[in-house]
Amino acid sequence: MGTLTVAMFMTLDGFTETTDRQLISPDWSDEMQQYWSGANAHDGQLLLYGRTAFEFNAAYWPTADTEENGEEYRAFARTMNRLPKVVFSETLEQPGWNAVVERGPLDEAVARVKERHSGEIVAVGGISLVAALVRTRLVDHYRLLLMPRLAGAGRSIFDGGLPAAELELTACRPLDTGAILLDYDAARRAD
Repeated sequence: MGTLTVAMFMTLDGFTETTDRQLISPDWSDEMQQYWSGANAHDGQLLLYGRTAFEFNAAYWPTADTEENGEEYRAFARTMNRLPKVVFSETLEQPGWNAVVERGPLDEAVARVKERHSGEIVAVGGISLVAALVRTRLVDHYRLLLMPRLAGAGRSIFDGGLPAAELELTACRPLDTGAILLDYDAARRAD
C-alpha cells in the first residue's frame, strides 16, 4: 500500500499563492534542485494533481527538455514527463501526459490509488487538492519548503480550518537560498 506525501512550498506566513491565484515561487539553486525537486519527483513515485495544476504542468514539462535549458533541468523534465500521474477531476476526460483520471469522493479515490501503488505518492498541486487532502486527514507525510519571505495575504493549504494533528519531524534542512525544507510524518492525530 502506498503512502501519501504532500509536497508544497510556502512563505513563512503559510501562503502558496497570491490573492489573485499567482504561484509564489521559491528562489532556485542547485540545492533546491537536489533536495526539493529530487525528493518530489524521482523514479518509483506517483504524482497526484488536481485538474488545474495538472493542465499547467502537462503543458509546460513536455516543452522543457530543450537545448535552452541546462542538462540537469532537462534531465528533471524527462523525469517529470516519464513519471506516472493521477489527476483528480470530475470533468477531464483524456489527460495524456502519462496520467489517469480518478473520480468520486476524495477519500475513496485516494484509497484506490494507495491500494494500486506501493511506493510514495506525492501530491504536488494544486492548492485546492492539497488543502482537501489535509482537511480529510489523508496525508501520511508532509514535505514543506518554507521560503524566507512574508506574503501578507494569499491562498494557503491551511485555509478553511484543519483537524488537529500531532506531527513528528523527520528531517530539517536549511538551503542556500535561505529556505528551509521540513519533513513531518503524521504520526498521531488529536481528536
